[in-house]
Amino acid sequence: MTIEIWFAFALASVALLAIPGPTILTVVSYSIAQGRRANIPLVAAVALGDSTALLFSLLGLGRC
Repeated sequence: MTIEIWFAFALASVALLAIPGPTILTVVSYSIAQGRRANIPLVAAVALGDSTALLFSLLGLGRC
């Protein structure tokens, strides 16, 4: 994979992560229901999950 393709992929991933989807709606609703302090572990878990999926895709383990 060339650096240009990798950069485009990383940029597209960041853009997709910024778009509110089901995960973001879960974080927001959980934050409203449980409060800000209880929200921190959920945000960390979402970031870890998204980063793991990104890493696997970068390693070529994504499903075509």
